[in-house]
Amino acid sequence: MTHDSTCGEAALPQGDPGSALPGNVPPLDSPRASRGDLHDVYERLRHDILDGSIAAGSMLNQVHIARSLNVSRTPVREALRMLQAEGLVEVNFQHRIRVVPITPEEIDSVYAMWLLMACLGISLTVPRMTTEDAARLRAALDAMNGSRAGDWAQRHIDFHKMMIMHAGDHIVTAYENCRTNSERARKSFMGQQQPYSWLASEEEHNALVEAYEARDLDTAIQIMSRQLSRIALTVMGNIDPTYEPVAIRQAMKLVARSAGTASGR
Repeated sequence: MTHDSTCGEAALPQGDPGSALPGNVPPLDSPRASRGDLHDVYERLRHDILDGSIAAGSMLNQVHIARSLNVSRTPVREALRMLQAEGLVEVNFQHRIRVVPITPEEIDSVYAMWLLMACLGISLTVPRMTTEDAARLRAALDAMNGSRAGDWAQRHIDFHKMMIMHAGDHIVTAYENCRTNSERARKSFMGQQQPYSWLASEEEHNALVEAYEARDLDTAIQIMSRQLSRIALTVMGNIDPTYEPVAIRQAMKLVARSAGTASGR
């Protein structure tokens, strides 16, 4: 995540920050009640930032947030510190807190990391696939393709997590963090298009499963890297058509070089 280097934890305002943060505060989804603990406040704010409910560049008011969630300002302040450390919010010289704007550099980095984590996860999973694993993956694909529009997105997420099922918890967590962080940019710059417009088509998903069933590691990696690079370039093009995606192109080169070495080419 790209954020201003002046935004160290010590910069987060103490005392009564609400009076210093007038206007431009995005509303939170009031129907979702908060339990009031730090973890819940953090997860709530993080979800709404990554989901785009709180737009990039929005100013945040601690008093407003605390009132909306019916909590004290203490968990809000600490949650904002956590989000600041994560690079999702920043504090400027006037102690105004805002959601970090989305930049092409951020998208380039997030998708490059996602691509590398995905291909690493695939390389660890495909050789360990059992007949039962392949059957479960095929069933997940069928369920996704047969789902209603409202269920498709979550089944799509579950399907892609199954593709790295033998990668281990740390790699899966890193992969999921990249996927989650990418949502903020996709929803901001591609609107509410159908999820399949930013990842694979039904044919590509089927080709992925066929590669897993055949234990064809190179083909699986090629399809996945092509999918992720395509959406990364699309999102970055919507932000700044002149931006040169150095990280995603380098990640593609590393993946291609690794695949070539593994195949003895």
